[in-house]
Order: sequence, then structure tokens, then C-alpha cells
Amino acid sequence: MIFFISGGARSGKSQFAEQTALSYFYHMKEENHRVSLHYIATAKKSDDEMVERIRIHQHDRGETWHTFEESFHLEPILSNFNKGDVILLDCMTIWVSNVMFELGLRLEEMEERVNRWLSIARENQFHLLIVSNDVNEGIPHCDDVVQSYMYSLQRLHYNLVQQSDIAVQVQAGIPLYWKGEI
Repeated sequence: MIFFISGGARSGKSQFAEQTALSYFYHMKEENHRVSLHYIATAKKSDDEMVERIRIHQHDRGETWHTFEESFHLEPILSNFNKGDVILLDCMTIWVSNVMFELGLRLEEMEERVNRWLSIARENQFHLLIVSNDVNEGIPHCDDVVQSYMYSLQRLHYNLVQQSDIAVQVQAGIPLYWKGEI
């Protein structure tokens, strides 16, 4: 199952995603005691503030989660999950920034990678929840680099929504289901 969750900054999307992942995990655990709950963090420990935010998030999640920190290459991690596992990838927005600006990937290369993630999730029959930010609302940005980033992220969102089983946008902590339901 592919579950796409978006929302603005501080909208409550990550908390919603974590609660949803936990719910799926406990449900799957009733059927198969060998399933696991995983968190893939794409953020980098870029400064003291980010290190502290990451520490707080890890503490809040507790020991139920197996955390993987990877900013670029997610396929090797995703390839190791098993049927029924629940994986939360947080977040797509940061991953796009990382691979676009540090690895120089073009939109087509990012789309190929994302499509491989989704194929791996379907083939291995695990639950993949992907969190991302809505950055395209409001006045278009005049900087070409920012516009390119926003356009790329929006194209990836479109692709994710098309291929997801469930697509939700969270605003002020309230989920709005655009596709599918829990």
C-alpha cells in the first residue's frame, strides 16, 4: 500500500503520518508478529538547530521505530523491507532538495528513482507512507532555481498521487482525503 501525505510547514502532517504508520503497524502485528516499523529520515544534521530537532523527533518516536538516516540513496534501504512492514519516509521535500542541488539530478532521474521505490513497495508488499510539503501555494517565485525546484517537486507529487492508494493533505492537523480512505 502506498500512502502519500502532504501539507504545509507545521501543518501536522508528520504527526498524522506517524500516528497512521503506528496504527498500520499494530494492525499488521496482529496478523504477523514479524512485521517491523521503520522511519526513513532524509534530513541532514546541517546545524545545531537541526541536530536538536532530529534528537527530539527520535526521542518522541521512542524505540518502536527502526530509524534510517539517508539523504540520497533510498533504494538499498527500501529493498530490505519485508511483506507487511510499515515504512514512513519523511520527507520527500528534503530528499528532492538533496538530490537536485547536491547530486545534480534532473526531474526525469528523480522520477525514475521514485518509481523504483514504489515498485519495490508493491513487489515486497509493504506499507510505504511518504510525507512531503506543499510548496506551490501562493504567488509564484521569481527565482528560476526556486521555480525549478517547486516545479520538480510538484511533478513528483502528481506522480505519487497517481500511483498511491491513499492521498491526504493535512491542514491545521486535520486530514483531508483526496484519494482513498483508511
